[in-house]
Amino acid sequence: MGNAVSFEADNYAAYVQDTIEFIPNWNLLLGMRRDEMRADYSSETSPKLSYGENSYRTGLSYHPTTESHYYASWSDSFSPTADLYQLTVKPQPAERSKTLEVGAKWLFLDGDFTLRTAMYRAIKDWERNTDLESTAAILTKKRRTDGVEVEVAGKLTEDWEVFAGVALMDAEILKVAENVNATTGNITFADQRLEGERPRNTPSATLNVWTTYALNSAWKIGGGVEAKGERTAYSPTATNLFATGRFNPNKAPGYARLDAMVAYEQPKWALRLNVKNLLDKEYYDAVYDNGGLVSPGNRRQAILTTEYKF
Repeated sequence: MGNAVSFEADNYAAYVQDTIEFIPNWNLLLGMRRDEMRADYSSETSPKLSYGENSYRTGLSYHPTTESHYYASWSDSFSPTADLYQLTVKPQPAERSKTLEVGAKWLFLDGDFTLRTAMYRAIKDWERNTDLESTAAILTKKRRTDGVEVEVAGKLTEDWEVFAGVALMDAEILKVAENVNATTGNITFADQRLEGERPRNTPSATLNVWTTYALNSAWKIGGGVEAKGERTAYSPTATNLFATGRFNPNKAPGYARLDAMVAYEQPKWALRLNVKNLLDKEYYDAVYDNGGLVSPGNRRQAILTTEYKF
């Protein structure tokens, strides 16, 4: 068992943001944020952290009518991942994301129903591992994800509500991981043949559908599907990823899970029964970031909740 590491940190942040209507129906958003972080660790490898960084946000939106909205936006953000510094010989650069997005939103049925769509490109530098294990603290030095999203939400009738969303993603490793071992100080690089391949635990498509129907003024039923495509699962330092002459990683299969709900609702109180994974399907919810393990999804669950308003 390793020695516990403690730290004390002070964080400071200031930001300014404004939206300007420079001509009718056209809005310009401008924003900037400054973060400062100071920390002292009991770790011998990285006893101090001093970090400061700016992040920015801008967007242009157009409202030709009250029922339509078009926009383009760009933003960047960062996370120094303070816990990671106790595991590295020297502080690593902050994880930083830059996102460019264009999209539109339309209202139908007198505003009761909405359709939203967007296309985006997200670039992430120094991607962190959610499991801060010292030899695999960085997933990729640089990755890019292009995506398309479509969502619908609202009331189709007075009693019938629906939400549905689908996302298509094309992710690619641009630069492979670069890790510093906290014990030896050795720098470990992932296989450069991974550049151009799909990152771990990133499906090519996801789907969510949820709908409810009011049987009367008190009883409501609902159901939905959550689906996720196939995901790759591998360690970037594995020696057998290209054993067949091409990229051939382990994969977690895609899945579709069915959920259901029944509710009894009154003006001041409500009782709801949610059943997740109604068909008791065996599936893999997530991939362990180092590639060797998967996290199975929960078996059938029944959750009873109550609500009281006063």
